Amino acid sequence: MSFNEKKNKSSYLVLQIDIGAGTQWGNPNTINPIREVFIPSVRNYCSKFNYDYSLIRESIYEKKYGEFNFLATKNKHYSFERYFHFDNNYDYTIYIDNDVYIYADADPIPDFTGLCNVREPEGNSSKVFREVNNLDSSFPYFNSGVTFCDKLTAKKLSEYMINRLEKNITAKGKNSDNMLLNEFIINNKNIFTEIGCQWNYMPFLENSMKINKPNFFHLVGIMGKEIINRLQDKDINIESFLNQLKLD
Repeated sequence: MSFNEKKNKSSYLVLQIDIGAGTQWGNPNTINPIREVFIPSVRNYCSKFNYDYSLIRESIYEKKYGEFNFLATKNKHYSFERYFHFDNNYDYTIYIDNDVYIYADADPIPDFTGLCNVREPEGNSSKVFREVNNLDSSFPYFNSGVTFCDKLTAKKLSEYMINRLEKNITAKGKNSDNMLLNEFIINNKNIFTEIGCQWNYMPFLENSMKINKPNFFHLVGIMGKEIINRLQDKDINIESFLNQLKLD
């Protein structure tokens, strides 16, 4: 993939979600690292490279269907909201979880076609996915926290996910956003490309490969969430802390 820094602003949409649990801190002596540092880092990245940015603050699903009970982990259900926004007029849609921090020296979005995701480090989820889908041990498992889609694929993925939601067609094994995406991938291999882990760096997951220059730093997993909780301390310079993690 080559880098193209002359992106057309109207061609790229970056989506994030800030709804519900996981982004709320009520203690006045703390800060909200998601809203005060992580999300602004994505906004700044979009401004730097002239990408359009949208922060989803209201649930289309709840307005349309009522209480959400589709995904196995209830506090993860807002991540599904992305699919109501994927069918749009942009040539490219980029979804980024709100626990992702983008470094100031991050590269622009690479040229791509179809659907692109980063392989998740080997763990229990990947083992379960392969087992329930009768896949051999070499088959990779991908993380949905950073997703690149071109226009046609975004529309196809949106229709696929909303159809499964409306018909309550759950994923085999645990019905999670990751499992659902990986089922889409195994049925649409011709439009899928794996991208490098610098685009969704997950160093706090077991068996993660360490790299020197991540672009998108994803604080996923139990340890990642513990670090986000620690970053509520007003005495911590979060940008400096995260830059040190990159160097380590």
